[in-house]
Amino acid sequence: MQYIVFSGISQHVLKSLEQDKIKTIEIRSPHNFLSALETDIGDVVFLTSTSLGDIRPGITGIIAKIREKQISMHRMVQRTEDFYEEAEVQMARLQLELKGYARVRRAICCAIGEAAIVDADQMLFFEGR
Repeated sequence: MQYIVFSGISQHVLKSLEQDKIKTIEIRSPHNFLSALETDIGDVVFLTSTSLGDIRPGITGIIAKIREKQISMHRMVQRTEDFYEEAEVQMARLQLELKGYARVRRAICCAIGEAAIVDADQMLFFEGR
């Protein structure tokens, strides 16, 4: 099955999702933000701690269903006596529900400006590989 990928997710976040079964994460990195824009509520996505450039056949990760999605902008202001700097950052908040685990069969795309997609097989606990 094909999944949109969220890569480089910390092990702490993945373990928390495994334990709690539902977790809200914030996406700020540009490649994952593009993936978030391509998803809708109800979609099942693939999350891995592996960086985007290292995704290859055999990489494992978590599959999760998107329960809620919010896109927002944060404004950050930093100033001193000498300068004033303002920046705006877009981010996505996704509430995820654990569905299981999967192993990548092949990476389908990783073009700049597009969501990363993998073809992955769901892993069952009794599979021994």
